[in-house]
Amino acid sequence: MRLNILLFLSLALFWTGCVQDNRYDSLKGKTLEEIQEIYPPQDNKSVKLGIAFGGGGVRGFVHLGVIQALEEAGIQAEIVTGTSAGAIAAVLYASELPLQQIQQEMIKLERWDVTDPVLSLKGLIQGRKLAFWINQILGNKLLSELPKKVGVAVTELVDSQLLLVVEGKAGEAVQASSSIPGTFVPVKVDQEIWVDGGVLSVVPVRFARALGAHKVLAIDTFCGRGYPISENAFWTTTQAFRLQMCSGNKSELAEADWLLRPYFEPKDFLSFAERDVAIQAGYEAMKALLPTIKAELAIGN
Repeated sequence: MRLNILLFLSLALFWTGCVQDNRYDSLKGKTLEEIQEIYPPQDNKSVKLGIAFGGGGVRGFVHLGVIQALEEAGIQAEIVTGTSAGAIAAVLYASELPLQQIQQEMIKLERWDVTDPVLSLKGLIQGRKLAFWINQILGNKLLSELPKKVGVAVTELVDSQLLLVVEGKAGEAVQASSSIPGTFVPVKVDQEIWVDGGVLSVVPVRFARALGAHKVLAIDTFCGRGYPISENAFWTTTQAFRLQMCSGNKSELAEADWLLRPYFEPKDFLSFAERDVAIQAGYEAMKALLPTIKAELAIGN
């Protein structure tokens, strides 16, 4: 047994040296204060709608149903932010690609299309396949080249701060925002180390406001109703992690004008098999909230 453990650690240490760093110095992250300086408040007659897409792993398929319901209602947001799985939704929505094309890409997506396992003490997944998949769909566009104003949240570990990525390739930005600590190899930018934005902001409402949104719709797929109870180590670990993140995000969620919490709990956190159920959950929840949003947007305009 001890020999097996030593062998595993030796292999892990060996492959740690072989695994490439995810170094993307072209990405630029800004603090909330810096974003507020770059985008000062403007007095416009029309109300700018912002959407903050939250993280949540495979629950992120919920966002596709939300987008579909908004499209059918003729409601368009000008500003979008996202964390982790929500970062995927944010850049796809900001691209203004036809909804049907986005749906096709998401429906044919398989786990291995965006997963590149490695044996390393830095992480179990490199993360580059996710970046490649996003860049392929968006034609290697920079965040600044997307039609809608968009940013994705990341957690910077060296200075313990939350950043919004607004410059650089969309794929690499999404990879950084989705880099779950301990699972994904972190992203390095200059002297900084970036991981999943959900560590500090599960749903980046404040960043959406800082980018210029007058009204913010927050989509939370992670901090609503809890997981089905289990006693295994994975459940207790993830539940403790979830409670910590969600507790820290309560005040930020309270700042949203509308908070949508579609209920979808996957049976398998790593499986995409229930994506249709997730999409439908997002669609139905958004449809139910639409009358309220339409009424309040009409008053604002």
